[in-house]
Amino acid sequence: MNFTFLLVLVAILAAAFVKADYPEPPQTFAASKYTTWDNDNVVGKSRKSNIDVQFTDSDGNPDYIKMRRLDLVGTAKERGFAHGALIAPEIVEFVGPKLDQYLRSMIDELDISGLPEPVQKILKPIEKLGKIFAPKLAHAAMKWVWDHEDEFITQAIKDEIEGIAEGMCSVLGDKCDVKKWEQTLKNVNMLPELIRMSCTAYGAWGDARDSDANGKLLQLRALDFGGGPFADGTIVQVHRGNPVNPDNAFVSVAFPGFVGVITGVSQSGIGISEKVWMVSNKNKDMQPGHYDGEPDTFALRNTLEFSKTKEDAISYYQNTKRTWGMWVGVGDYASQEFNLVGYREEDCNAYDDKTMPSMNGQPYIPHVAYVDKHPQPSNDGVNGTLPLALEYFAGNINAHTTKQIIQSHQTGDLHAASYDFGAKEMHLTIGKTNSKGEYCPEECPDNKVWMAYNRPWTQFDLEDLWAGN
Repeated sequence: MNFTFLLVLVAILAAAFVKADYPEPPQTFAASKYTTWDNDNVVGKSRKSNIDVQFTDSDGNPDYIKMRRLDLVGTAKERGFAHGALIAPEIVEFVGPKLDQYLRSMIDELDISGLPEPVQKILKPIEKLGKIFAPKLAHAAMKWVWDHEDEFITQAIKDEIEGIAEGMCSVLGDKCDVKKWEQTLKNVNMLPELIRMSCTAYGAWGDARDSDANGKLLQLRALDFGGGPFADGTIVQVHRGNPVNPDNAFVSVAFPGFVGVITGVSQSGIGISEKVWMVSNKNKDMQPGHYDGEPDTFALRNTLEFSKTKEDAISYYQNTKRTWGMWVGVGDYASQEFNLVGYREEDCNAYDDKTMPSMNGQPYIPHVAYVDKHPQPSNDGVNGTLPLALEYFAGNINAHTTKQIIQSHQTGDLHAASYDFGAKEMHLTIGKTNSKGEYCPEECPDNKVWMAYNRPWTQFDLEDLWAGN
């Protein structure tokens, strides 16, 4: 056996090993080809569409991707009214029986020890009363949170929530109580203030990108939130035509009746990634926080809607009254670069590719700033799945390889989105759940087969979204 043959054999085996570690990701579908507008359901200048992709999976079985898209145009009140009127039945179902089922199922997992004493006192009776009372007590806790954060919530957000309630009742009839629905919507928008999200975020630019990207930024947001009704309730909300800020439309990947932002990108190029800030120790402690400030998801919403650069967003985060700790990933068109912002009650600092390793305890990768799904500094260490995948694909990071990276890290069960600032595209994948809120068929050996990172993706042209197409 000659030396050349050995080299070829080693190369083939190495390629096979890499392929085994990073298999080809699920297929991607252009959302525009599967979007059908409901022309009989238009409110003012706003309208809704159905995104319905029918496909065959890798085993030859029929499968689908289904989600709503709302094109919301006008003032905050007008956009809220259209939101409520266009999907009133979905909001009723989602924030009612579906969310109640979720609250009953997850209440045992909710650690209330780190919550303020009044919230603990509200939720404590669940231990004796049982899960059947979980929705009622959870709503009481969420109302308490809203009331304590009310003064830090902008009037525009309050107008939008009021508009949703009015829009719903315009469809549901005379017996619909606007004030009751307004309070319910306020409550459920506080859910992210009670339940933390363990997620993954990164930005790649410059030499870390592929040769076709011209060094422009690609940003990832992967959301790990567990099961429940959220994946199947995905609403792609496009907000535009706001007279206060007419040249900055934005898209938010959210749920019926939700106005806060957890995932989204704007016409100005502000991209939002988010992850709870937990600290690596035996207790996996949360950063200290409180309920006397701006709700996290509303802070994200306001920077997405109004910031023009990541520096604008960072300045906003540093100057707002912060509540609970999170890592916020922000990129923009202006710099084509990315920062991870350590956002917490105590302070607020921005980190880049060079400075983030001091916080995540993982290797420096030029032109890549990242934080994995674990508590920080990461208990996955320097040889964790995320840095290994990022190092392997460095120089070829794009929307396609990002799908391979998150499959390797097994992150993004509920949804994942990548924002390509050069191609002006958003790639989105959402999970699929059964009647129990699990990411698998009714009977399955594990709960991962339908997690978003294992599912096909849809690709959105951002210029189409800004134009309402």
